[in-house]
Amino acid sequence: MPRSFPWLAATLLLSGCVSPTTDSPAPPPPVAAPNTDVNSYLDLMQRLGSSDPAQQTDLFHEVERAYTAAPTTANSLRYAVSLIVPGHPGTNAAEGKRLLETLLASPERLLANERVLASVFLLETEARLKVEADARRLLATVDERTRAQANSERRLQAQTEENARLRKSLEEAQAKLDAIRDIERTIIERNPSPPGAAGSRSESSVEAQSPPAGR
Repeated sequence: MPRSFPWLAATLLLSGCVSPTTDSPAPPPPVAAPNTDVNSYLDLMQRLGSSDPAQQTDLFHEVERAYTAAPTTANSLRYAVSLIVPGHPGTNAAEGKRLLETLLASPERLLANERVLASVFLLETEARLKVEADARRLLATVDERTRAQANSERRLQAQTEENARLRKSLEEAQAKLDAIRDIERTIIERNPSPPGAAGSRSESSVEAQSPPAGR
């Protein structure tokens, strides 16, 4: 039994049943985990995206005032989130993108989940801005082609009208020419012999009947 006591004492000590006779240093207190909850940002997005216009305006101005009064990291991120949410009067995706880039330029100021959230929001905003820019370019191209087509149609219409005017002028000129020909034909039918032809024949007959000179 005396030889087995040390083993038994060690077993009881490790199992927490007995305490050592000497005082051991107290373990350090657990470090409180930083608040990495991002639900507040997601809730802000949900409220801005689904509330009526008056509530959206009030909520956005509330976030904006908090950011203006104290531009802390949390207030800056909340303001950036409110800027990139579409569908409310304060939406400004370009400004929200700039603010997110500023926050991510100093990542040590953000909590781990805030960095992830800001990075995701930045990627989504960049993609949305690119799509909007592409849509504007396509719309400008369509407008330009529509204007070009309209100009072509106007030119075609003008050319068609000009051709019709020329055709009408040609028909009028042809009608006048036909009228002149009809008048000439009427004159010829009334006077089959050209003027002066009868006088020439009479003079020839007189010369034929006159005796030769000198007889």
